[in-house]
Amino acid sequence: MTTLDSPALRRHGRRPLGSFIALLMLALALLAACFAVEWDWAALTDARRRAEAASRMGAWLAAFLSPDLSAEFLWHSWDLTLQTLSAAVLGTTLAVLFAWPLAMGASRAVCVGEERGGFIASRLPQGRFLRIWRHFSLRSPAALLCAACRLLQDILRAVPDFVWAIILVAMIGLGPLTGALALALNITGILAKVYSELWDGVDEARYAQVRSQGGGRLATFLYGIRPLASRNVLSFTLMRAECAIRNAAVIGAVGGGGLGSEIWYQIRFGAWDKVGTLIFFTLLLTLTADLASNHVRSLLRGDAARAASRAPQVDAAKAVAASRPPLRPWYAMGFVIAVVVWSLWFMGWGNRAGEGGVPRNHLAPAAELFTGKAWGNLGFFHRLLSPELDLPAIGAGPAEAVAKRRAQGKTVDLFAQYGPADFWRPAAWSAWLDELRKWFVWRAVESAAVPLAIAVVGTVLGVFAAILLTYPHSAAFQLYSERFSGETAPRWLRAWRGLQLAAARATAMIARGVPEVMWAFLFIAFFGPGLVAGTLAIAAHTLGVLTRVFGEAVDNQPLRRFEPTCGASRRMTYALVAVPLAWRDWMTYAFFQFESNVRAAVVLGLIGVGGLGFQFNFNFEWFRFERASTYLIVMVLLTVLIDRSVRLMNLSRVGR
Repeated sequence: MTTLDSPALRRHGRRPLGSFIALLMLALALLAACFAVEWDWAALTDARRRAEAASRMGAWLAAFLSPDLSAEFLWHSWDLTLQTLSAAVLGTTLAVLFAWPLAMGASRAVCVGEERGGFIASRLPQGRFLRIWRHFSLRSPAALLCAACRLLQDILRAVPDFVWAIILVAMIGLGPLTGALALALNITGILAKVYSELWDGVDEARYAQVRSQGGGRLATFLYGIRPLASRNVLSFTLMRAECAIRNAAVIGAVGGGGLGSEIWYQIRFGAWDKVGTLIFFTLLLTLTADLASNHVRSLLRGDAARAASRAPQVDAAKAVAASRPPLRPWYAMGFVIAVVVWSLWFMGWGNRAGEGGVPRNHLAPAAELFTGKAWGNLGFFHRLLSPELDLPAIGAGPAEAVAKRRAQGKTVDLFAQYGPADFWRPAAWSAWLDELRKWFVWRAVESAAVPLAIAVVGTVLGVFAAILLTYPHSAAFQLYSERFSGETAPRWLRAWRGLQLAAARATAMIARGVPEVMWAFLFIAFFGPGLVAGTLAIAAHTLGVLTRVFGEAVDNQPLRRFEPTCGASRRMTYALVAVPLAWRDWMTYAFFQFESNVRAAVVLGLIGVGGLGFQFNFNFEWFRFERASTYLIVMVLLTVLIDRSVRLMNLSRVGR
């Protein structure tokens, strides 16, 4: 039996120097976010603007809460709902199929096998040099493959799904198939990253027996690593399937079909009654998916500790048997196949999207991907592969172009007024920034400050709110606490805790069920377009997503792990045992959500927030593909930089 001071709990709760570096960098990032961009809080501080904002929001909510309930529009909304669901199912299925091999290549424990005590690690120098050596990609072919897989997954998830949709629209046209494929590309990178980190986060001591008996890396993965991380992998996969439904509302704005396409169409005409109906169907779909995923979790996994606590008189063997999943693997596989087949059938022949209600085959454009016709539509793609770097501004490139830029006074000369010795002078920094802004690439990099500031502040607000909501959201501490705390709660108290649980889960479900774009429209109605509305939209959605996964990280722990604190209060057990056990999962999800929020903040640029998303879309629509490519490269580099920083500081599950 473990104790509160046991090495196991200390190992779960301990964080090395990377934690302090992370806190310092977080403080610096918050400070930079406050001063690097302009925040407009006048809607709260100025009485006149506050009254105008309240009037705008009241009018918006009044129209929104009076939905269009005509039979014709309800049937249309229902068909679009099924269209969105089919696209999300197909996109998630393709993403899971592609993400598994990519994640195996990106996982250091699976692909490289450099755990402490492993075959390779035993032949490497120890100490600080080993930690540096582990980040050198050319040290072995396996390490090079791992680095290549990580770069590929970074690119797939760094390019927002709406950008993938824009490219696919040019290839195969508008429709839900475009949305499904765009989702598949983006979610593949997301799942591959999290799968690899969850597998690398498993303590090697827990699967050392498989390795010690001669199992290779593949056998160690199949019989050691994979089963130990299966719960979190399942939880995150189901959560991403729900997110795919919400993301379809964003992809619809650029041709992805479904509810999103109709929502954006009605928003442009200010038909808020129709928008209210469509968002109601979006919430209904999200709630159904949430309940379905919870049911699947309860069927596909069991907990021997909970089974034993329900029937203490039953022996251990019967308790273990009672905890086995009622659904056998082939039943689960059959269910998945049935859902995928339905998705293909509905997208092909089951919808009423054609003229006169005649089904339209949305799968027909897929044939163009195999015949090569779709690839011929990418005439602009070679221009995307030639980004505008504006090298003459820094004195590079053709001599004539450099001379022309110098004649126009648009070349960069950093030390024209101040030299390196003036590093500490604020006036020197101001002059250097003015010079750098003459370079287009620097302006593209500066545009990343907007989504980065929104993501930093929005994530911090969402994480703190999620931590507060996780305790009432946890079923283990609201429904099953008597089985490890030793208390005997009266019936009214159990009912009160059940109400708290229901309220917390309803709050989280609504917060994550409404897409960030819809939250942004709500806050724009009060604050107006800008960073504040985008930040609060990110924070509200982050609250819903992280409360869900934070609560599941606690509930996934067997109740027997809380037994050493029998007799302590629920809050004490939660703070001293549950939080340390779930902390690594929380860190993984929080930093991953930050990356996701950076991409979401880029998307919010389409509706008035500005920054990278606005600049990319503006240049793409005006056929300035070279400049659009430069902004796209900045998106990818931003994601790669964040990911590598998290790994280097040992903040993700990969670092050990």
